[in-house]
Amino acid sequence: MIIEAAASRVQYGGPVADAGTHRPLVDAIGIGAQKCASSWVYSVAGSHPDISISAHKELDFFSYCFDRGYRWYENHFVPGGKDTVRFESSPSYFHDPRAPERARAYNPDLKIVLLLRDPVKRAFSNHLHEIIKGHIDAIEFEAGLKNNPAYLEQGLYATHFARWRRAFPEEQVLVLFAEEISADASTAARRLFGFLGVDDGFDSAILHERRNESDRPRLALLRSGLRAGGDWMRRQGLEHVLSKIKAAPPVSNILKANSVEMRTEIPPMRPDTAAWLRRFFSDEMAELRDLLGRDILPWEELADR
Repeated sequence: MIIEAAASRVQYGGPVADAGTHRPLVDAIGIGAQKCASSWVYSVAGSHPDISISAHKELDFFSYCFDRGYRWYENHFVPGGKDTVRFESSPSYFHDPRAPERARAYNPDLKIVLLLRDPVKRAFSNHLHEIIKGHIDAIEFEAGLKNNPAYLEQGLYATHFARWRRAFPEEQVLVLFAEEISADASTAARRLFGFLGVDDGFDSAILHERRNESDRPRLALLRSGLRAGGDWMRRQGLEHVLSKIKAAPPVSNILKANSVEMRTEIPPMRPDTAAWLRRFFSDEMAELRDLLGRDILPWEELADR
């Protein structure tokens, strides 16, 4: 009876509901999907003077690190003033079935930012990502697809999104598409800032940078060192200075020389594979259109042109 009484006061694995001992620090999270511009959102959010981002991207708290507790999670943030929004981005949240209810238990007022893209192109980008990370050898996509079911599982957008919509009301969820970000990054940034409740007229220096999502470094230590320095500058609110440094010829030349485009090393997906993937994802995309109230998805529009 004692155990049952205690359990009745716990909400979805979170703290005792009436204890009043915890006030959530984090206001908003990016939930993925993986390889759908989540790094862009994290960087753009961090460039805004009224948004404080986590010290590291992909804390994976509501998915893989939940056993470390709220204190561990919140220690990744520097508490700001009352007008500062605290944001983190972890693509693992989207497809982990445990994450939505854990996030709601932590803060039912959380704002959720979801990014999506063509699931077929996402799967190929996922393959390049696994090679870059050293998880697999530099094999063709078809071999990677046979080896890694996550390429398909992470593209089940409607299945995963439905869980988040059950956990959070529609007004607390912003869906952005990588295709629309690529076409008009400024508009996407304004939507993001407006949704998070900060000045949407802020012109982030990141919007004027070119970013490569599928390259590997020739010298990994050089890239990690440069990124660590860049992350430190962002946390100090020096994004505009960082942007100028990266654009300066000495630094830009180093960055370019240290980059190897993976699409020149891995052959493109075969047309029959792409056709099979379209069929595989077709029911999910139909359900996604219903969930979003859209007649057509951005990548379907592009295909029709």
